[in-house]
Amino acid sequence: MQSLFERVFTQLSSGAALLTGDGKFVRANKAFCALLGYPEGGLQGVWEAEVTAGGEEAAARQPGAWAPDSLTPSCTMEKRYLHRLGHQVCLSVQQTLLTQAAELPEGFEAGSGSVYLLEAREVKALPSAGPSACASELHHLISGYSRDIIAYGVNGILEYVSPASLHGLLGYTPEEIAGVHVTELVHPDDCRKLHRENFRDSVLINCRLRHKKGRYIPFEVAVNRMPTAIDGFHKDVYIGRDMTESERVQRALRTSERRLAQTQELARIGGWEGDLAAGEVILSPELLRILDRPFSFRPSFRGLVNLLHPEDRSHAIGSLRKTLEGAAFHFEGRVLNRDGSVKYIRAQGTAAAWEEGSPPRLQGTVQDVSGQKLMLQMLEESVDRYTSLKRYNLDGIVSLNVSGIITSANPAAERITGYSTLELIGMHFKDLLHESEHDRVQSVFPRIMNAETLEASEIRIRHRTGRTLHLLVTPAPIFVSRKQVGCYILAKDITEQKRKDELLLKSEKLSIAGQLAAGVAHEIRNPLTALKGFVQLMGRGCGSADLYLRIMAEELERIESIISELLMLAKPQALRMKDCDLGTLVQEVVLLLGTQASLQNIEIDLQRPAGSGPWIRGNSNQIKQVFINLLKNAMEAMPRGGVIRVGVEETGETDAAPLSLVRIIDQGGGIAEEQLRVLGEPFYSTKEAGTGLGLMVSHKIVEHHGGSIRITSEMGVGTSIEVVLPAAAGA
Repeated sequence: MQSLFERVFTQLSSGAALLTGDGKFVRANKAFCALLGYPEGGLQGVWEAEVTAGGEEAAARQPGAWAPDSLTPSCTMEKRYLHRLGHQVCLSVQQTLLTQAAELPEGFEAGSGSVYLLEAREVKALPSAGPSACASELHHLISGYSRDIIAYGVNGILEYVSPASLHGLLGYTPEEIAGVHVTELVHPDDCRKLHRENFRDSVLINCRLRHKKGRYIPFEVAVNRMPTAIDGFHKDVYIGRDMTESERVQRALRTSERRLAQTQELARIGGWEGDLAAGEVILSPELLRILDRPFSFRPSFRGLVNLLHPEDRSHAIGSLRKTLEGAAFHFEGRVLNRDGSVKYIRAQGTAAAWEEGSPPRLQGTVQDVSGQKLMLQMLEESVDRYTSLKRYNLDGIVSLNVSGIITSANPAAERITGYSTLELIGMHFKDLLHESEHDRVQSVFPRIMNAETLEASEIRIRHRTGRTLHLLVTPAPIFVSRKQVGCYILAKDITEQKRKDELLLKSEKLSIAGQLAAGVAHEIRNPLTALKGFVQLMGRGCGSADLYLRIMAEELERIESIISELLMLAKPQALRMKDCDLGTLVQEVVLLLGTQASLQNIEIDLQRPAGSGPWIRGNSNQIKQVFINLLKNAMEAMPRGGVIRVGVEETGETDAAPLSLVRIIDQGGGIAEEQLRVLGEPFYSTKEAGTGLGLMVSHKIVEHHGGSIRITSEMGVGTSIEVVLPAAAGA
């Protein structure tokens, strides 16, 4: 019978199992093990309670609680068991109590305790609203559609993992995970978190789980630990959520917050948020920096207002009250730093309720505008300074646009021209010029507008009354955004100064004429003596009258030339500019002073180019006056006689035009360096009886001709004077 039982037990197509009276599997055939997903022999020694599902598990924990009573040794029921992969299976189970010794299988003896035979078949239950149907549907949803990984295990050994989410998120199949300890999937650094948890209640752990390909993925895992009927054993239910996207969002949020903080720092803009009713306010790090307060500073609204300058607090409070009434918050004022200094801020904000019915909360920004305030103050000060410069300047200042139209004028310009500012604005500058200046100024104006010509020059204008005025004008370009949009004209009225210069020039001419009188008289006496002798000879009838008359005519022409040179210095003449032969002018001056030089035992050595030239554009009388002055000074510096070398030459071309040079070198005692610095100033002279006006007039004449005078000297050696004049156009 026993061998027959074995054959029947092992070869049954339905599941069969033997259980002890306290609910432990003794034997289970291959079919029964297959129903629960175990290999043959896999249930031996397993408590039936451990594979019982749902609410039926509690009833199965008491030994014999599931067995038929003594009056019913056999019964049939439907029970739900846990499949090894985690899902539930519904079995129709017939339980029979084996009491006869003949019924006991091999290895069991009568009196050794109750033994039960379970015969099980899988039940294909129809969907219903009962608990079993709901559990099955839930298992199906979890296994196939859950986005989270749902798993459970015993003592950390995984027995079930939802297949779809497991494969989608970690790349494993349930068979590859079954029987694996959960710590084998957790990053080693995160395992310490698991060891520190007591798992008495549900816990939430952030950890990294290993993907099948070796990389680690961030997860948020909820762990719920449940005890079992067996001491030392517990069940854990795991719900793991992939946090990759959440981590990405968190990183992006942290990056955004960091960039916002950097932007606030660069823009010097801080943020604030608070509840006015509660008096709470939160300040951003940049706002704390702006307010010169530590990061631990947590003020109330009243405390925040107290940081403001006392004169600005009432304005801030009023703006806050208006904001609560619906207006936008705007405030500009001063905040006090901890050291007592003042900083300017601009605050803006709005009031809004976060939830319906909740009190409004204020939020906004604060910007440090101290730099802007300083720049604005500097700009206003600059405007005030500019306005004062124009208004109180004694020189006229007008501004022109690129077309030459006057756009502004100061009071001095009104006084000089006779026109009011309103009359000047809109007028073309040419309308103010003297008729003779139109062509010259018109040719220079484009160069001024290109910032090429910025030198001062003299011009003549017509006053509103019709009289002519002499002005010294200096252009100054106006640049806006690196582009010249016009120019300023600074004008000084030099009409009176010109009149005084002319008087001074006449006085100097008369002085030179007087000083030359002795030499001129000697020059005239010689030809007069010759004339007297020839007249006497002709009176006696001696010699050829034609020869005498020819010689007498030459002597008279010589006298006329000497007198003309003298009159040129004393008699005022119209100032006319024309091309002049500079070499010839210097030679005529040397001839004029030659006799006086001879009387002082002085030789004038003239070196000039062969032929004519160099040519200059100027007034010959004034140029002669300059060289008479300079040569006379050289002669006076040589009381013991000597040689004065005079050289005339061309110096080549500069960037503007070719130049002509006249160099006068004497053998006098020289001029000290401290005297050279003031030489040419009015009423300063190295001579005891000198006035210094002669050299000053010479400087003015040369400068008026566009030239310059350079003087160098060495004590005990002599003095060198160089007169540089621009060559005539086309020369």
